[in-house]
Amino acid sequence: MSRKFSFYLLLAIALGTGFVFFQVMARFVIPLFLAAVLVVIFRPVQRWISARCQGRERIAAALTTGAIMLIVIAPLVWIFALATTEGIHLVTQTPLSAVKTKLEGIRKNADLDLEDADLLRQVEREVNQLAQIVESQQDSDTPHVDLHLLLEGVKQLSTLPADQRNDSGEETDSGAAANTAQALQKTRQDLIETVAAMIPLQESDPNGEEFSTHAVNLQFAFHRYRNLFLGGAFRAWLKDAVNPSDKQFRDFQQKVFTEARKMLLSVTGTGAAIVSGLMFNLTIMIIAVYYFLADGPKLIRAGMRLSPLDDRYEAELLNEFDVSCRAVVLATLLTAVAQGILSAIGYYFCGLGSVFLLTMLTMVFALVPFVGAATIWVPASLWLLIDGHPYLACILFTYGFFIVSMADNVVKPYVLHGQSNLHPLLALLSVIGGVQVLGPLGILVGPMVVTFLQALLNMLQKELDSMSEAPESIS
Repeated sequence: MSRKFSFYLLLAIALGTGFVFFQVMARFVIPLFLAAVLVVIFRPVQRWISARCQGRERIAAALTTGAIMLIVIAPLVWIFALATTEGIHLVTQTPLSAVKTKLEGIRKNADLDLEDADLLRQVEREVNQLAQIVESQQDSDTPHVDLHLLLEGVKQLSTLPADQRNDSGEETDSGAAANTAQALQKTRQDLIETVAAMIPLQESDPNGEEFSTHAVNLQFAFHRYRNLFLGGAFRAWLKDAVNPSDKQFRDFQQKVFTEARKMLLSVTGTGAAIVSGLMFNLTIMIIAVYYFLADGPKLIRAGMRLSPLDDRYEAELLNEFDVSCRAVVLATLLTAVAQGILSAIGYYFCGLGSVFLLTMLTMVFALVPFVGAATIWVPASLWLLIDGHPYLACILFTYGFFIVSMADNVVKPYVLHGQSNLHPLLALLSVIGGVQVLGPLGILVGPMVVTFLQALLNMLQKELDSMSEAPESIS
């Protein structure tokens, strides 16, 4: 009994101490994990350096750590710093007059001018205001809408699609627009009849059900007319996006000014704390890399002696960690870096600005299965097309499809050397779930957790098989 009590007391003390130890080491989990991943990836480099150092493991570990800093850490810090600088400059230093000029150029090149803009906005404003009056049940604070003026505005609406009008703005008949013109004529007539029917109701029963029904029908009919006139819902959305009203542009200016001010205050107020935190974690990671390289085998043997697992399972888990690092981390990161470098070449020669920012975004999205680098180079190609460079847009799209995205099919098989990889669905779900739980590090940790779970389930299956075979051998 005394031995059992002593054992349970010792176990409780060990668990309590382990919990405190975990709390102390929790903030170092990420840099230690990244250090372990770098050690596994650069193990062939360490062996090559160690062979030339004639067994001086400390010197070999120091040289390998320096190589990791030069090959991995320094370029990533440099690219991240340049991308951050470009992003801040893009937001804070771009004059809004240049944005307005760029929108004018896009409208001209893509033929996205908003025809009859003043009339459409006036009618739309009054129609929406009328719907608000009905919704608020004629509150005293709600402004009144003059339906007679609204009726005159509706009568001025064109019955020919915007893309079938000549340069002088006069309507021209066209066989291709006959159906649309007929639909516009009918929709405008519905608008006229609806407004005319609402005029007597406004004076007699403005809060009645019939007046409310007409107001709702008027709103739907006008939006249907507007989409028909501007060439469809998507084209109408595009024209709205590149044709902001003066009020919308002033609101945009105010919003940009407010966000830029917040960003500058954030950069100046908490930038030092963020940078110092990153430098601290980076220092811990570099120190851990050195000691993992120098004393890694000793640490592993000590951990295996303390672990209650069978030695063969411990060796299998270590091997699985090695395979996972190479299959998940190394292949994924190298593919993302390769796609980022290739895309940077395309961005530069196609004349796009903020190349480092686009390159960093391409690398980040290239880590996500299915989504990939196309998340960046496809919008970049569309931007060139809208900006009036169709040939460059086609070149970048072709280059991105056949060179950038196809690099995934070249780099990963070369790195994996036939090793098993995760199913694409599991890879996607593990990345998404990992990011939600662990943030950006989840892109790497999520797939590794899945591969570890697979290895543990295989071990459990072997143990169950051995347990089921034991009774049979006894019988």
